[in-house]
Amino acid sequence: MLRQRVVGDVRFALTLMLVALSALASSNRAVAEDELGAKLYQKQCASCHGAKGEGTADNYPDPLFGDRSLVELTRYIVESMPEGEPELCVGEEAAAVARYMYDAFYSPIAQARLKPARLQLSRLTVRQYANSVADLVTGFRGENRWKKSDGLKAEYYKSRRFGKEDLVISRNDPQVDFSYADGTPAGPREVKPEAPPEAKADEKKDEKAEDKKDEKAEEKKDEKPKEPTFDNPDEFSARWNGSVFAPETGDYEFIVETENGMRLWVNDTSTPLIDAWVKSGNDNRYTASVRLLGGRAYRLRMEFFKFKEKSASIRLKWRAPHHVEEVIPARYLSTDWFPTTFVVTTPFPPDDASSGFERGTSVSREWDEATTFAALETAKYVVVNLSELSRSKPTDGDRKEKVQKFCDKFVERAFRRPLSDTEREFFVNRIFAAESSPEDATLRTVLLALKSPRFLYREFGQGEFDQLDLASWLSFTLWDSIPDQQLFDAATKGQLQDRAAILRQADRMVNDPRAKSKMQEFLHHWLRVDHFPDISKDRTLYPEFDAVVFSDLRTSLDLFVNDVVWSDRSDFHELLTSDVIYLNGRLGALYGVELDKLAEFQPVSLPNQRRSGVLSHPYLMSGFGYDKSSSPIHRGVFLAKSVLGRFIKTPPIAVAPLAPDLHANMTTRERVTLQTSPDACQSCHTMINGLGFSLENFDAVGRYREQEVGRPIDAKGTYFTTAGKEVELDGARGLSEFLASSAEPSHAFVEQLFQFMVKQPAQAFSLDEVEQLHQVFAQQNFNIRKLLAEMATVTALQAQEANAQALQSASN
Repeated sequence: MLRQRVVGDVRFALTLMLVALSALASSNRAVAEDELGAKLYQKQCASCHGAKGEGTADNYPDPLFGDRSLVELTRYIVESMPEGEPELCVGEEAAAVARYMYDAFYSPIAQARLKPARLQLSRLTVRQYANSVADLVTGFRGENRWKKSDGLKAEYYKSRRFGKEDLVISRNDPQVDFSYADGTPAGPREVKPEAPPEAKADEKKDEKAEDKKDEKAEEKKDEKPKEPTFDNPDEFSARWNGSVFAPETGDYEFIVETENGMRLWVNDTSTPLIDAWVKSGNDNRYTASVRLLGGRAYRLRMEFFKFKEKSASIRLKWRAPHHVEEVIPARYLSTDWFPTTFVVTTPFPPDDASSGFERGTSVSREWDEATTFAALETAKYVVVNLSELSRSKPTDGDRKEKVQKFCDKFVERAFRRPLSDTEREFFVNRIFAAESSPEDATLRTVLLALKSPRFLYREFGQGEFDQLDLASWLSFTLWDSIPDQQLFDAATKGQLQDRAAILRQADRMVNDPRAKSKMQEFLHHWLRVDHFPDISKDRTLYPEFDAVVFSDLRTSLDLFVNDVVWSDRSDFHELLTSDVIYLNGRLGALYGVELDKLAEFQPVSLPNQRRSGVLSHPYLMSGFGYDKSSSPIHRGVFLAKSVLGRFIKTPPIAVAPLAPDLHANMTTRERVTLQTSPDACQSCHTMINGLGFSLENFDAVGRYREQEVGRPIDAKGTYFTTAGKEVELDGARGLSEFLASSAEPSHAFVEQLFQFMVKQPAQAFSLDEVEQLHQVFAQQNFNIRKLLAEMATVTALQAQEANAQALQSASN
């Protein structure tokens, strides 16, 4: 028994020794390979690419880094490097060079090690500034959130006066688009036929009898009064009240078409945006523009009257950003009341977006001047509206005290925290003590507050990171704005003390229209739709495709992505796999679906067109296309960079596409293959073309097709994953199936969403930040809304910890 145990121990020890020797040998081989790779790189590569891949001014100035797998990198070296003499580095030597480069400086992990990211003190971005001052001022008027789209409240009167006694009709109008001709809002004018002479004689006899009846009727005091009607078709009026929702930030042109009198108010109840109450000349079209912030609703009122004109009609339209002129859709109108919103119009220089996302890390003289002019604009607006905002009147005996109390609250909201006695004295009390005029004191206080770093800069790096800073981190991450009163109160009461409490607030905030607006802006960024120039297609090949269709396609895209993201499932994969597309009557005719010509937008399933969710949406297919043909290159770049998160270097030379007219017998795929055949192109186009070709079943306007130049479409493609595996893609559905089963697109989505929402590099929080969030994303069935809340919560706590560590380091 003892002998067996001894033998067993010896065998176990020998096994351990063999494993150790094997590991040592393996380690020695790895070291030897690294040394070989380093020597070969310095001998054959460093003269062009630099000793550590940093590039050289004379030969190859771009740094040498990327996200190819080790397998791909090795194959590329075997086939292409050294340039012009690839036979010098093949086999084990190529593998050794690839491994050395990959570990030393090429891979994302190596880059993170060489250039560690860190959280940076940042100012408000342009979007954050505009949203913050809007919420800062508007908060004193009360808060309301967009809940429903039910049109406008309409009231129709039988005269030009808007009196209760003249009210005839009260209802909700989904849109304002009416032509009354020579009739009234109740219907067309009644035309009585001319009576013959004998009938007129009989009428006179009947009139005497009727007179007697009328006398008796007057005696009936219990008879109910008649319902008001439009007595005179030549005179009536109407009033519409409610709100209009702005889906995107930008300049909105409002247009009213009428031959009658009208006036329109938008986001200002005192001064009409358009005033044509007193007509002069023959104008029947009136326009005016106003800047609106996306994700918010604005007060809207319109009054209209007819008096003796031959006809009456009225149409309320707009030209929203990225869209053509149209009657304002019912989905953007509501009968709910909303307070007036202050919208700053001072132009700002654009934020730095060199890292792929906008961030506020650069400060210039132009930015500083813009903040000064914006502060002046805001201060003047506050003074003009001071009575309303401070809830005081100029005649009040305690007017100054009320205004000073308002200013105290204004500075507190601007700084996102209660004021200390020292701050209150500096920013408010001393100014009011020195100024006799409450208006002048308010002007100075608002200017001083809005130029303070406490307003202009974010919470990280400004001292202790407490619960109020956590609240600000949440609101800027999800809304690009300051905390609302509910979040502010929770922070001041110490109710953000743990992760669960913070997550509850984040869950609430995700459902706010401001979060939806920021998310829509990200989706446009992710899908690269704002990279599209003015799209025009060959009128001979695509006569139906015009600016109206392209505008409709953008609406269709937004309806689809918003429907998916804000559904209960909020499933990321549905964005990539759904065969549903939103179509109206005009788009249905173009994309092969039978709908009523005047049909509104509705979801339509297109299983026979083998579509792949948003990736094959006609808006993207037409945007990533030429005027006469599709563009597998543009589509492939989009798939590689946005959907898969791959790095693609700038082309060494600009090459014009081969014109279809000069190669009439070639398919688009054949032309692209010929165009990108040189070795200098293949390093990137192997991936780009392989992805782009999978969408070749969709032409230049995104219509499904099975043939081109009389030949079957070849929509097969290939893709090398980041793990080095080659995947076959069979058309859009094959692409969709691969993306749904791969972690690459969801991982890339998490990273890009992180950068856009947090506006800091993910690796500044931890090297595996994206991976950790991606794991949670997968555990929650790829629910985008839950990812947003989780991302805001986790980064808020991490920023708090990082801030504490920075303070500790500074004190040592």
